[in-house]
Amino acid sequence: MLDINSTKLDSLFSEAVNNDIPGVSAAVVSKEDSLYKGHFGFADLNQNKPIDDSSLFRIASMTKAVTSVCIFQLIEKGVISLDSPLKNFFPEVSEKKIIDGFDDQGNPIMSDPSNDITIGNLLTHTSGLAYEMWNENISTLVQKGELASMFSVTDDFLKAPLVFNPGTSWEYGIGIDWLGVLIEKLADCSLQEYMTLNVFEPLGMNSTSYDLDKTEQERMVNVYTRTGDGYEAMPFSVPEKSAIYSGGGGLISNLKDYSQFLKVFLNSGKVNETKILSESSVNIMMQSLNEEIAMTKLPSQNSVLTKDMEFFPQAHKSWSPGFMINHSDAETGRPKNAAGWAGIFNSYFWIDKKNEIAGLILMQMLPFIDDGCIKTLQNFEKAVYK
Repeated sequence: MLDINSTKLDSLFSEAVNNDIPGVSAAVVSKEDSLYKGHFGFADLNQNKPIDDSSLFRIASMTKAVTSVCIFQLIEKGVISLDSPLKNFFPEVSEKKIIDGFDDQGNPIMSDPSNDITIGNLLTHTSGLAYEMWNENISTLVQKGELASMFSVTDDFLKAPLVFNPGTSWEYGIGIDWLGVLIEKLADCSLQEYMTLNVFEPLGMNSTSYDLDKTEQERMVNVYTRTGDGYEAMPFSVPEKSAIYSGGGGLISNLKDYSQFLKVFLNSGKVNETKILSESSVNIMMQSLNEEIAMTKLPSQNSVLTKDMEFFPQAHKSWSPGFMINHSDAETGRPKNAAGWAGIFNSYFWIDKKNEIAGLILMQMLPFIDDGCIKTLQNFEKAVYK
C-alpha cells in the first residue's frame, strides 16, 4: 500500500485554488478505507461559499462507468452478452450508414457498414458512434440542422450516423447513451430507477441522481470558465425532473458517493459485503478488449466545451468495457494497466489495482482539459505516487 502524505496533498490543493482553479474535492481510497479526503476553494465565488462534504458536482461522463456496471449486471443475468448485436433490440440500428464526408453541394457522403454494432463495441467506443464536440462530420450535421444536438432535450441525437465500420477503430462517442436506452428497455423502468435500485441504494450513494429536488439545489457547485485573470460562472441548471436519462452523462454526485462506487473495482465487485458485480465481471471491465485498437487524440469542434482531448500522450492507451486503460506507466506515476476516465466539467478518477487504491478529483470548469485543471490533476497523481 502506498503511503499517502495528507499534508503534502493539502498544500498542493491550497496552492491550486490560489493559482489555478476555483475549487476542488479530492480523495484517495483503498479497499476499505479513506486514505485522503480534502475540500478546497469555493462552490460559489461570489458568495464565498466553500466546497465541503455536502457539495454536489456534475460528473458528466463519469456516469458512463455506472451505466457500464448496469450493463454487466444484465450480462450476468444472461439477458445480453458482449457479442449481442444492438439491432436485436433496436432494429432501426441496422439502417445506420457511415458518413464519409460531404460533397461539393454540402450533402453527406454515406456508405454501408459491413459489421454489426455489438454491446462490446458500445462499451469500448469502437461502435463508430461519435460525439459532436470532437467529430467534424457529426458537428457539421448538427450545425446544418440535419441531426439533433446531444444537448437538446430529446434523444434524437441517437439517430447519428456512424463515422467508421464498427469494431475497426476507436472514437469516443454516444455508444453508452445507446446502452442507457437499452437498460430502460430490458429492465422496463427509467435508467434513474434502475441505477437507484441496483447501484446507488445498495452502495449507500444517497447523493447521486440525475434529478435534484429544489431544496437540494443550493448544494451544487457552480461551473466556471476563465476570464482573463479571473473566473466567470456559467449558466448550468440542474433539473428537478430530467426529460431524458442519459447513459453517457448527466449524473450529479459527490466525493463520498463516487469514492464508494470506485471501491467496487478494488474489492472484486462488492463493498462492505454488498455485492454489485461478480469478480469475473470486474476483471473483464478492468482489461482492454482489444489493445490493438488504440485510443487517439480527438480535435475539439467546440472550444467553449473542450480542448483537444488527449491523455498521457506518450502512453499507448485503449479501452476496456468501461474505462480507458493505459498500457505503460504514466509520467505522473499512474501504473501500467490502471483504469480511469473523466467528465467534461474536469472531474477525473483512476483505479489502480496494482497498489490497491483509487483516486478521485472533482472540479467544475469548462472547457474540458483546462490547463489549470490538468495541472492540478497531474500534481495530485504525482504527489500520490512520488
